[in-house]
Amino acid sequence: MVDIRVAIIEDHSLTRIGMRSSLNEQEGIQVVGDEATASNGLKLLQSTKPDIAIVDIGLPDRDGIWLVQQFRESLVSETAAQTKFLMLTSFAKEQMVLAAFAAGADSYCVKTIKFELLLEALHITHEGQSWIDPAIARIVLKHTRQRAAAAVKPNATQTVTISAIDPEQASILQADPLTNRELEVLELIVQGYSNNEIAQKLYLSLGSVKVYVRGVLNKLCASDRTQAAVLALRAGLLN
Repeated sequence: MVDIRVAIIEDHSLTRIGMRSSLNEQEGIQVVGDEATASNGLKLLQSTKPDIAIVDIGLPDRDGIWLVQQFRESLVSETAAQTKFLMLTSFAKEQMVLAAFAAGADSYCVKTIKFELLLEALHITHEGQSWIDPAIARIVLKHTRQRAAAAVKPNATQTVTISAIDPEQASILQADPLTNRELEVLELIVQGYSNNEIAQKLYLSLGSVKVYVRGVLNKLCASDRTQAAVLALRAGLLN
């Protein structure tokens, strides 16, 4: 079994050292290096080309968004795409959360995340899927609604833009759009609710919720709930 090669870019020494030690203790994970600044972190990523880069948004010299963009621009697209980015951000800083999401990283965690969940996020990200903390999803959803409300004009026709997903996904969704009930279920998925909690909120049976969730995943071409949430937020499906 090939180890997952991880790089850590985090300016808080205790957090960085603790994360490095904990990850190195895990079977199948190898920390290839760690740095405390974006400039040094960029050099580390370019030299090691890790499978996963765990990057703090709030770095002292440049923010983590700059680091992601510079790394991807400095390498051939196919090579850069091999490194997945897991962004760490503070729940309290809404603008940073939105900036992290806009940066196009693969997964998003709050800095207070428990190590067990960080480990889960790391593995899911390595598998090519996205992991998004429910706290971050709620902030992005709130911002999406506010932006949509500000853009609505009297008597204007509202449309949904799905340019943030690939053409094949967009064509499938246009041919078979989400129903109102599926949109309700999708919104609760984005907010991090379980199937049982969705059933209670929408006064549905658990079996019915499972059917709606399956329909949402199929129409979005998503392999799991987290990927569906990320696609929904990026595509602006929840206005």
